[in-house]
Amino acid sequence: MGGIGKTTLAKTIYNMLFDQFEHHSFIADIRESWKRGAHDLQNQLIFDLSNQRNEVRNKDEGINFISSMFKDKKVLLLLDDVDKVDQVKCLAGNHDWFSLGSRIIITTRNKRILELAGVDHNYDLTELDHHQSLILFSKHAFRKDFPPSEFEDLTHEVVSTTGGLPLSLEVLGSSLCGKESKEWREMIKKLRKVPRIEVREKLRISYDALEYEQKKNIFGYRLLSHWH
Repeated sequence: MGGIGKTTLAKTIYNMLFDQFEHHSFIADIRESWKRGAHDLQNQLIFDLSNQRNEVRNKDEGINFISSMFKDKKVLLLLDDVDKVDQVKCLAGNHDWFSLGSRIIITTRNKRILELAGVDHNYDLTELDHHQSLILFSKHAFRKDFPPSEFEDLTHEVVSTTGGLPLSLEVLGSSLCGKESKEWREMIKKLRKVPRIEVREKLRISYDALEYEQKKNIFGYRLLSHWH
């Protein structure tokens, strides 16, 4: 399920670990970036791990290069939003592609991909409960864990429309931060008019449209919440 926080949690783990690895790479949004071609992402990975540009021209050439070039390198990889097992096979095909001690983190909406890729451990994320949702939303809307008394009822109403999806809570909280109660009520009316799955998709699009600094702020608050 999109918007549940897989990428943010994986980024948090990656950021905690990457300084322990001389060689590391974060390949973002593979579902979309794969459209540019497997070799494009392979070239990105090669550059990240070696700091050298090597323009492989096709998928097979990339597989041969990666599988032989980094056998003695301990690497940290984050493969984000994988939707085909072939993507894993092209970027991190077998355990022997990299040295002992390497770590590969994969985020995906399809558990079957992890099974086919032969991962050692898998972690399922679930929706947040109402209390957790309230805290996450409040961090973005009010910069604290709980709403002020005058916004308490409105906050509960907004949170109830999100289905416990972290991305929805973050985008809504950020968009309502500093707004008057009238604007909150208008937002609640809009949210109630459309099915929850459409709300989630529209909020995802809204997030994608945010400027880099706004996205960084959203991620910063989510990252802090993992430390407390």
